[in-house]
Amino acid sequence: MAKRAKRKRQPRAAGSGGFQAPTPPPPKRAERRGAEHRDAAAEPKLAGRGGRPDRFDVRDGVRRPKPVWAPFPLTEIGLVAGIVIFAIGLLSGEGDRGPVLIGVGALVLSVVVAEMCVREHFAGFRSHSLLLGLLPVALAHSLLVFVVTGSWAGPVALAVDLAAFAALAWLLHARYRAAHARARAAR
Repeated sequence: MAKRAKRKRQPRAAGSGGFQAPTPPPPKRAERRGAEHRDAAAEPKLAGRGGRPDRFDVRDGVRRPKPVWAPFPLTEIGLVAGIVIFAIGLLSGEGDRGPVLIGVGALVLSVVVAEMCVREHFAGFRSHSLLLGLLPVALAHSLLVFVVTGSWAGPVALAVDLAAFAALAWLLHARYRAAHARARAAR
């Protein structure tokens, strides 16, 4: 035999004598459709997403900035190319070609990621203060070691690098906060 499902009783309001006020009817189809059209008209449509931005396109009310080459996926192509070059360098085995390909792949990936981070950071979309503060310090340290002198190492070099990194990260974060406030006010 099949068991009957028991229905939960709705709690009664005190002093209501068992009477519950009727719930309002759901909005009519035309009213819902009109509200959806008003909401869709307020925000620009995003291609391929049914007009609704997803969580990757909007953050804290700020839209993801588009690159100058927006319809062309140059950033994605650069990421794939950098990963492929890096992987070929790793898989090529020993020899002169492997380390060069690893370096080229890492350089391509660094440039692509830095471009995307700069674009998002200065538009107020997402803070990349630490990464953007680290990149110039790492570049300056590398140039100093490989081009100027090979003896830039030790606790003094570490202290100088950390101080430069901290100052850059602090300045970049202040710049992000200002850009984020402007972007939120503009919406």
